[in-house]
Amino acid sequence: MQKVLVTGAAGFVGGWVAESFDLAGIPVRAGVRRWSSASRLVRRKLEVAPCDVTSVPQLRAAMADCDAVIHCAVGNEEVTVRGTENVLAVAHEMRLERIVHLSSVAVYGEPTGIVPEDHPRNGSSSAYALHKISAENICEKYMQLGAPVVILRPTIVYGPFGYTWTVSFAHRLFSGKWGTFGKHGDGTCNLVYVTDVVQAAARALTSDRAVGATFNINGGDIVTWNEYFRRFNAALGQPPLKEQAIWPIAAKSRLMAPIRAAGRFGLSHCKDWLMSLNAKSALAAQYMRATESSLKVTPTAGQLRLFGRKVDYPNYHAKELLGYQPLVGVSQGVQTAAAWVRQKHLLF
Repeated sequence: MQKVLVTGAAGFVGGWVAESFDLAGIPVRAGVRRWSSASRLVRRKLEVAPCDVTSVPQLRAAMADCDAVIHCAVGNEEVTVRGTENVLAVAHEMRLERIVHLSSVAVYGEPTGIVPEDHPRNGSSSAYALHKISAENICEKYMQLGAPVVILRPTIVYGPFGYTWTVSFAHRLFSGKWGTFGKHGDGTCNLVYVTDVVQAAARALTSDRAVGATFNINGGDIVTWNEYFRRFNAALGQPPLKEQAIWPIAAKSRLMAPIRAAGRFGLSHCKDWLMSLNAKSALAAQYMRATESSLKVTPTAGQLRLFGRKVDYPNYHAKELLGYQPLVGVSQGVQTAAAWVRQKHLLF
């Protein structure tokens, strides 16, 4: 490869792709939306370029002299859907040799059992899933036009720098208000360590058999959610978890749902005003901190369903066509993630 552009390189997976490629000697250009988000990348003296995926001129400049792109940028509907349309259009126009799109198993909805890549997509469970389905539809449109597109659908991606499945759960475990959930936590936790996702992306760049295909990217060890909580908790050095009754948690989750929705709306439409209020009023700041803390340790209704759902996203398609083999097991991955959390003093 002459050079690979990584969109969303300031994010969790995109940052790992950019750094890992640089360490492996693969020429890489890290595309970021804001310079302020590039601090992690510039430590390695990576080539960083402005790359707001909603801006076609920025994409053209970022893709100049590149022959491949790994599209990791994600956000609201404009970024995830319109941004993907722009990335594919510019990459096709500039005749890039490979376009790797990072999607998600969220596109399947909330299935149970074995879920291969040809399973129907059902994104009714969340806006994120609907946006990812729309992005995949755009990829498939360009596949039909002859663009060399590969779609990867990672499962539960965790590891250092990850918030959703790493830092947020560490917060919960450190709070002393988390536990195991009996049969309601015995659903399948399809963990995949972030460097295995990087490996899959690298293989998708070079395998001719990958073009036009879609791949589940899962880890090698399948555990329950209860087991993940126990292992991560132990790795963080916390006291053993106790089993919790599900009904009080479910009730609190329902009560907190309108507050979550109001918070999302406020941050989207009134962020400056909220920040000003937080700075001017000690009482408001105290209330906001207490609300945020409560939200962090309360699972959403969707997460509670996830913890009890038995589902497997097999890797055999990726193993056959990409040569993909998960390299980081749950024991190693959890220990590394916990060591990073402690070393960074993210929690006290």
